[in-house]
Amino acid sequence: MVDVAEGAGPVDRLHNLLLAMTGRVDDDGINSARELLGIGQPDAAAEFLTGCLLAGHIPVTSSEQYHLRRVLDETRSMHTLADRVHVVDSLPSDDHRFGEPAEDDGDLVAALESVTGRLQGVRGLWCASRTTPAGASYGAVPRRILLAEVSPEGSTTAVAYQLIEAMRRVGINCSVDVFESGAELPEYHREALAAAHRVRLDAPASRAAERHRTEEAQRPVTRERPVAPEDAQRPAERPAEEGAAEPQRRAASAEPERAAEPERSIPQPAQPEHEEAVAQAAAAAAAAEANAMRVPPAVDAKLTDRERNLLRKLHEELAQREQDRSETRRPNGANNGEEVWTSTMPGGTGGFPPIGAAPTNNQAYAPQQQRS
Repeated sequence: MVDVAEGAGPVDRLHNLLLAMTGRVDDDGINSARELLGIGQPDAAAEFLTGCLLAGHIPVTSSEQYHLRRVLDETRSMHTLADRVHVVDSLPSDDHRFGEPAEDDGDLVAALESVTGRLQGVRGLWCASRTTPAGASYGAVPRRILLAEVSPEGSTTAVAYQLIEAMRRVGINCSVDVFESGAELPEYHREALAAAHRVRLDAPASRAAERHRTEEAQRPVTRERPVAPEDAQRPAERPAEEGAAEPQRRAASAEPERAAEPERSIPQPAQPEHEEAVAQAAAAAAAAEANAMRVPPAVDAKLTDRERNLLRKLHEELAQREQDRSETRRPNGANNGEEVWTSTMPGGTGGFPPIGAAPTNNQAYAPQQQRS
């Protein structure tokens, strides 16, 4: 039997208690207590183990009861719970039977591949199968068991936590038991190691390398035709030839397009003499209109110099605008210097007499006067 008192602290003492009670407590209870111990909660792990002992009415020795009370006391838990466990003078024989597991180690190795780098101090892994139930609320059998040996440089609690979590993530139901090198093991673990086989974590890598070599050997070999010297020079010469021929093709294609285009008549520029005559006529008309728009002398006497200047600038601007309009409208079809919108009225003012002009008889208004 393992000596529980070998542990120097509550963590080591509780780890030894779990080793001693493996096979009596159900497998899931042992794994859960190891997980709590691995994440740094020895108080919760001690209370959980005590609850499993009380719920299953599992027998314990007086020595185990003493160390369980010490662990509860050191972790500031209710140490009085240890007084309620079922204490016996001698433990009944478990009579567990072990053998080779029916499953292949491929899924187990693949599950542990992600945590291989974190398994510090692990010297060996063994796998066995137990065909007998364990604990009061046991699970299905046969049950796969994974045993790990850890050197003194490693941590048994950390390794146990990594192994349990890695297999739980992929859905593998397996019991985990971790022990230090040279430690005295209970009869349960000695019989399990006797029936177990060694697990190699580098097996997937070797199988993958072997598969890769097999695929390379089965792959058909393709022979490449050697390239002749003249063939190697042709790709370099073709772009130059194509570049030289491209302008010639563009010029040849542009000539038919030019021949197909119809001849367009180019407008002849206006005669200079005609433009000068139009400009003189427009200037004379603007001057006449400006003179017609002059205010009477009586009104001019009442204006100030500033008002006269403004009125003069206004007349000049109007004359300039009228000249610009006559120049822009003449090319659009105006006839004989008359604007389109004033050609129906004599005088070019829409039928109204210019400012300062004497009233005259207008034939355009004769019909209207006769109607009135």
